[in-house]
Amino acid sequence: MTRAARGDTLGKEETPISSTQLSFRSDRLDRLREIEPWHFWFAARRELLERLLRRHLSNQAALILDVGCGTGTALQTFSRLGGRVMGLDLLPEGLREARRLLPDALLLQGDATRLPIRSGVVDAVTVLDVLEHVDDRDLLTEVHRVLRPGGLALLTVPAMPELWSYRDEDAGHLRRYRREGLARLLEACGFDVKGIRHYQCLLLPLLMVTRRLGRRGPRARSLEEKRIPFFNTAATWINRLETRIGDVVPLPFGSSLVAVCGKPSA
Repeated sequence: MTRAARGDTLGKEETPISSTQLSFRSDRLDRLREIEPWHFWFAARRELLERLLRRHLSNQAALILDVGCGTGTALQTFSRLGGRVMGLDLLPEGLREARRLLPDALLLQGDATRLPIRSGVVDAVTVLDVLEHVDDRDLLTEVHRVLRPGGLALLTVPAMPELWSYRDEDAGHLRRYRREGLARLLEACGFDVKGIRHYQCLLLPLLMVTRRLGRRGPRARSLEEKRIPFFNTAATWINRLETRIGDVVPLPFGSSLVAVCGKPSA
């Protein structure tokens, strides 16, 4: 897509791609493209994010930017909200798949820590398991910049540093987060934190078992991504139940955190 076709949301110059994001490999993106449509973790997360956007996003004609959109599966979900969707990613392989899913979406290749988008023009920004790959303060500063006053930011990150394992290293993670630390980071970057909740609490014991087994070698490490229909259906149901429980009762722990925050109105 040419710069002229991208509209008034873009800045005057393209931003160079930063080496900060090169830890996310294209082969991992290929694997995500295979498992995202059916895997219980992604399916329930998409449902949770859609529920949160419907609850907190007042403008039904909103422009939603997904930073680190990957293959576009989350964008496809957000497109059902009735507004416009825009995706940005570093890797062209993911953007090609996103284009196949969403032919009319606005897609950009660029650096998440230097967004090629004008200030104050986006209604909502989602940053889904991207913050842990880059300089998180730089990324959040950019998200704050492109949001309009009163705009919404929705973020997911891996939680509980004690869960650090080969999975984090393989995925190119730089860190895992605690709820209190994430709240302080968001506030320091100018956001009004509306809420931070844990995700995947009920299945955490199973995750801890698989991580321990994974220390034995590559075959055991693939257990979390192996397609076992009965188990995947049951785990999807458990995670969806958890998203509803989390609306009423704060979950004390979980392998991920979901944060909802806003840019204060001028």
